[in-house]
Amino acid sequence: MQATRKLKAIFTIDESPKYGEKLDRIACIEYDKERKECLRSLQYDDTRYNKISDEHHGSLEWLWKNSEYQQWSTSKASSLLYVEGKPGSGKSTLAKYFKENIERQPNANSSIVTHYFYTFRGTKLESTHENMLRSILHSILEQDESTFFLFQKEFRKFRRANCSEWAYPSLKRILSSFANYPSTKPLYLILDAVDESEEEDRREIIEIIRKLCSEKNPCTIKAFLASRPVAELTHGTLHHVIKMQDENKGDISRYAKDFLNTDLQMSEKIHEATDYITENAQGVFVWVSLVKAELLRCVERGRPDAEILQCLKALPRDLKDMYTAMFHRLEGNKPEVIHDGIRLFRLLLFALRPLTVVELRDALMPDDDNPSHESRQEIHAIKKRITHSGGNFLEIKGVSPLRETDETVQLMHQTAREFLILTIPAASKLKFHISDAEAHRVITTTLIRYLSLYYTSPSMADIFSKITSWSPENFRAYAEYLNGWPLIEYTFRYIKNHHD
Repeated sequence: MQATRKLKAIFTIDESPKYGEKLDRIACIEYDKERKECLRSLQYDDTRYNKISDEHHGSLEWLWKNSEYQQWSTSKASSLLYVEGKPGSGKSTLAKYFKENIERQPNANSSIVTHYFYTFRGTKLESTHENMLRSILHSILEQDESTFFLFQKEFRKFRRANCSEWAYPSLKRILSSFANYPSTKPLYLILDAVDESEEEDRREIIEIIRKLCSEKNPCTIKAFLASRPVAELTHGTLHHVIKMQDENKGDISRYAKDFLNTDLQMSEKIHEATDYITENAQGVFVWVSLVKAELLRCVERGRPDAEILQCLKALPRDLKDMYTAMFHRLEGNKPEVIHDGIRLFRLLLFALRPLTVVELRDALMPDDDNPSHESRQEIHAIKKRITHSGGNFLEIKGVSPLRETDETVQLMHQTAREFLILTIPAASKLKFHISDAEAHRVITTTLIRYLSLYYTSPSMADIFSKITSWSPENFRAYAEYLNGWPLIEYTFRYIKNHHD
């Protein structure tokens, strides 16, 4: 009797269409499929990075010569650099500057570089450690597929559980496992605004990063952390510390001299004005930016130097006092402007993600209006209205100057947000009185009204509601219809959160 022999073979083959039919009946393993699925599962929110102001021309060059930075940078061992600074001293700008100029760092081209910028002014997730972990782990895995073995066990547990979201402890375990990762590629971890992260579990996250930066680890890990002073970073051993306000005096002087010369055309007294601003800034760049805005508001271009200097010296020399003066000026506006300002601050302080200019336009519509397709004139008009009603507290940020519909409106700085959150609820005798509960109630009412307009519009009632079998053309027409309702995505996603 003749024995039957079975042959088992493994083939590796490129992804070419010509092999398609021949491989239909053969069991296949798609290369890198699992890693790509893992990447897709690590989706995260990130609205902050592109809204951070770029450095003023010639600023921040001191970083590369700073002795603490050089020790951290040139050491072959893992280590942590902590950039500590007052509120508004330019820490986020420095963190972005470092990330975008990291090629000046030794071995940067062969490194894994990941970053995360915490914020209270973005979506609700952006101050969470969970979102931070998803972001940096996604970035690491995307840059270096060989790290997937560190993710594999936890990812398979996540997939077996058939969950929509990763378990937070799993994400912490993956990051912690890099302490034993035997890689020749250095890993740079840039975290900004640690003080804006959730207080709950902040200590454990910082402890994980400290352990990652242990000199005994087989992989070189360099952590760059920027923050206001927080207890979790102030206490304990840190490898290298830079105090932002001790280093940025030259940058402030350069910025002040440039705007006094270019925007206000000062000449004779420019050095006196520059020195005054530099000394009184006390390392706070935000104060200098507000000084510029206030001078441009109260002094016409080309006025005598003595008049500009007089206006400068009349301005408050403390950031909180400057905000107070700005706030009282808003209260001196006409009633209709104050009404607009109250509606704006309600939306911008208590919305659950940043709102675009066109979303705000629809949210600020009078009750009897109906949305229409925006024109450039409408966008310009609402931008002017936002600037007039919100004063220097607000800024409009855009990804591209050619796409005004993508521009978002935000508080000009986290310190401005903190000032308004503390001042407005306490301002019971002021015209700008806004409470947390009242804000959410009014936002809910606004979104309900918007939904009502959406469902009762002629297009919805006469066209889409009568379709029984949807064709591709119907879907395209409906997509175009939705484009005319910029606030509808926010309404569907967040109305329940505001109501609750």
